[in-house]
Amino acid sequence: MTRRLGAIALGAIALSALALGSGCGGDEVEAPAYITDLVANGRSACVIDSRGRLRCWGAGGNGWLGYGESENIGDDEDWCEPGFVDIGMSVRSLEVLGGSKCAISDTGEARCWGPGAAGFPFSTPEQTAGEGLLIRGPSPLVAIDRGIEHACVLLDTGAVRCWGAGAELGYGDSIDRGVGQDPNDILPALPDVPLGGEAVHIVAGGTVHGDHTCALLRSGGVRCWGTQTWLGYGTQEAIGDDETPEQVGDVPLGGAAIALTASGSNWCALLEDHSLRCWGKDAATGILGYGDIFGDIEHVGDDETPMDMGPVPVGEPVQAVFMGGSRTCVLLDGGRARCWGWSHAGELGYGIQVSTLREPPDEDLEVGGKVVDLAVGFDHTCALLDSGRVRCWGDSRYGQLGLGDPTLDPKESIPFEVELLPECD
Repeated sequence: MTRRLGAIALGAIALSALALGSGCGGDEVEAPAYITDLVANGRSACVIDSRGRLRCWGAGGNGWLGYGESENIGDDEDWCEPGFVDIGMSVRSLEVLGGSKCAISDTGEARCWGPGAAGFPFSTPEQTAGEGLLIRGPSPLVAIDRGIEHACVLLDTGAVRCWGAGAELGYGDSIDRGVGQDPNDILPALPDVPLGGEAVHIVAGGTVHGDHTCALLRSGGVRCWGTQTWLGYGTQEAIGDDETPEQVGDVPLGGAAIALTASGSNWCALLEDHSLRCWGKDAATGILGYGDIFGDIEHVGDDETPMDMGPVPVGEPVQAVFMGGSRTCVLLDGGRARCWGWSHAGELGYGIQVSTLREPPDEDLEVGGKVVDLAVGFDHTCALLDSGRVRCWGDSRYGQLGLGDPTLDPKESIPFEVELLPECD
């Protein structure tokens, strides 16, 4: 799972596509489309454009890309060739749920495809995204995410509803709800998870160690629940099985949060003072950014809190934070980007010889322009530049870089040396 929140809004950025005035005879000329959002998960990536259209490339197994087939895209053809993913509606945002994806429309409906959630499949590999399950909530959906044994939705009311294995759901009673059922049949009857406030964002995930969900509240608090034992509260107790997130309270961060992101069993919160607090399972890989102070079995959040750890030593204010695979990336003032953690194919962006950075580097990535958005996959990274173009680096074996060249070194590692993705008609 790859989640990101806090990307800079693109509406104020002077991209290559600006609104055009009236043409000859007073006819309106439609403004050229431009990319508004960049999303990655696993070994694939997608973009949404200003007309609400979606393109995806990379690993296509089990129909993950939404084109109705399981072929990789971007390995021996460029990312433009397959055209747009047929969603059947205008896409506002894209949620990635492991091998599944859900495109959310302006009206708050979710079109979902892939293996599905909590035992219910969204589509078969032969179906296009537009043939996937259409989910309608009791009020418009803002977000949807899942772990291995559960799933949750965020409604526009600020309420969160979850279904699946009872210990993961946060209702405090460990009762299974809706396992193997169509979400449309169960969402209206589900209670709201007792959070103690309105949520504005959720992240969820799962590993062999258990599932988790965290919610960022409008108040700036973060509340986490599930059966993982490093949820940030400084204890190794499961949360939500016999108590509610409201009863447990906020994860101690040392300040109010304005953004929350996660990868696997690791989280980072961006605070209102633009500092970072990170916690989770994989401290030894460097993804949390606290330096070479951890043994292989040490975690952050099991016997200390993120507040105890203090700010991740970035050295300057962070504007946005992204996590994926075993690394964390940030955007800084002036469209600069930095990444740290562990990589095997140069996806950190500092060259193939740099495989581990256990704390934030002082050096900015050489991306070839100002960065306005990042997408961090399992072993590749993509950046949206202020020119409106996309550049990706890291492993290319599954077409993740979208360049359509099967002769590429599978470890394209310096962003500035990697071609920009071709511009599509």
